[in-house]
Amino acid sequence: MEKRKILIIDDDFEFCCLLEDVLTNCGYSIEKVLNGIEALKKLEESNFALVITDKNMPGIGGIELISAIFKKHPSTPVIMTTAFGDFISLTSAMNHGAFEYITKPLKMSALIESIHKALGE
Repeated sequence: MEKRKILIIDDDFEFCCLLEDVLTNCGYSIEKVLNGIEALKKLEESNFALVITDKNMPGIGGIELISAIFKKHPSTPVIMTTAFGDFISLTSAMNHGAFEYITKPLKMSALIESIHKALGE
């Protein structure tokens, strides 16, 4: 059985690597990029079961990225992460199509549970 592919988008390379290690151990295939422009290129090249994106990144931010993903890949769930969570950001992310909004520091068990829910596992 082919592993389900997850795209991680975050400008914090160490955070990307941490998520990659955890999610690879959970049986997922991971690709990671450090900004929204790279993410849009990856999404043109390949299909992903799920996307995890940071909210605050240089260039294309997470909210704008969610909108772009939702327009081209409406069935791909997106989980947004942020170190700066507030109600307005949460509402904006959900209104633009985010499946889940999780604040950092992440509890990995909560993230994995959200991934399972998003993928119907």
